[in-house]
Amino acid sequence: MSVTARSGRRVDLINDPIGPSLRLFAIPLAFSFVVNMIYSLIDRYYVSRLGDAAIAAIGSSDQVVFFLFTLVGGFAVGTGIIVSRRFGEGDETGASRTATQALVGMAIMASTVTAIVYLLLPTVPILMRMQPEVAELSMAYLGMLLLGFTCNLLNFQMFSIVRSTGNAIFPMMVLIATVVLNAIIAPFLIFGVGPFPELGMKGAGLATAISQICGTVIALTALLRGKTNMRLDFSEFKLDFDLLGKVAKQGFPASIQMLSVSLNRAVIFTIVSSFGTQVTAAYTLGLNVDMFVFMSVFAMGIAVETATGQNLGANKPERVWGFHKSAVKQMVVLMLGLAIFVWFLGRPFIELYTSNPATIDEATRYLHITVFGYIFFAIGLITVRVMSGAGSAIISMLVTAGCLLGLQLPLSHVLSHGTSLGATGVWIGILVGYIVFAIVAILVLRSKVWLRARV
Repeated sequence: MSVTARSGRRVDLINDPIGPSLRLFAIPLAFSFVVNMIYSLIDRYYVSRLGDAAIAAIGSSDQVVFFLFTLVGGFAVGTGIIVSRRFGEGDETGASRTATQALVGMAIMASTVTAIVYLLLPTVPILMRMQPEVAELSMAYLGMLLLGFTCNLLNFQMFSIVRSTGNAIFPMMVLIATVVLNAIIAPFLIFGVGPFPELGMKGAGLATAISQICGTVIALTALLRGKTNMRLDFSEFKLDFDLLGKVAKQGFPASIQMLSVSLNRAVIFTIVSSFGTQVTAAYTLGLNVDMFVFMSVFAMGIAVETATGQNLGANKPERVWGFHKSAVKQMVVLMLGLAIFVWFLGRPFIELYTSNPATIDEATRYLHITVFGYIFFAIGLITVRVMSGAGSAIISMLVTAGCLLGLQLPLSHVLSHGTSLGATGVWIGILVGYIVFAIVAILVLRSKVWLRARV
């Protein structure tokens, strides 16, 4: 079977057995997220040779990019919700029209945000209270990374569109190609191999940007040629502001929800930075481990969200409850296994990136506390994804933002600065936030208020 044929395969989330179809769709998604995570890990691996300041710089920079990503990224989530609903209804023309309009809208918004960020870039170190040595390296990295920011958002939009049809293979294949490209060119640009100049942190950002641009070319070409179960249609194209408004209506709460996660992490970085560069580096490395674990949770969340949209569109609400139950069971088992794995092998992973004993000890302490929150985070995330998949993005947003910004963040600050726990107080605050997140999400799900949404 050809690569093109494989990339066009989709999972039937409306008619196939719930458990197997959920896994079949979620596994390529999880692998895609892991591959995407490797972008940052490749850069971290290379620049870690420059010291803890370089590790902290990439960690802080990633939070800035993630924050910016969430400002516009919710629009892609909104697009996916509507496309999945139209697809479930059997309205492929409506799905294609929504996808085409939304992609153009994303291009406009992404380029505008990128231009504004370039103008405001010098204020970032001040806002995040970066140490001087971290700030210098972070600005060098961000300046290059932003060259591919618009393409990064376009990729996210196109992948969301394709996944909404039940096709998780194509995004995975594109991501693999771009990560391989990044891994190949990064050392040449960072260390100045051969005829290439030594760019250091700038080289790490530039390598990622080039890879993301190449990914956009591949994905857009495939969509225009109809190779992914979805064909963009620009014939007689004219911006439909009513349709874009509907996408934005779903996307804005999704952006706020994503923004709450981003803002939460950014402020935690600010809290952690008050304890010095070593603790900041420890949190960066510990968070990397968490993100690897959570890739499977994010994948299952999107799978459930897509299944919810398609099955409600097909008038099969009973399957929505089945997908949620199956996803929770599968994630509880997986998170338990991964928590045990991280408890025992988290430290060796940290040691790959730093030899500083204080950084290694603090990162290990972080992992030994937060692993107890893995199951709770998974339950909470999957549950709010059911609500957003039904079109209740506002409810999903309120649950997420309320638990993270309203509880986890202030608790982390109080425990770390109002007690003798120090940085450990932040780690405990993160754990408690995850537990409350799961409890609140389940209670709201059982209320069924989210089923009243119309898409």
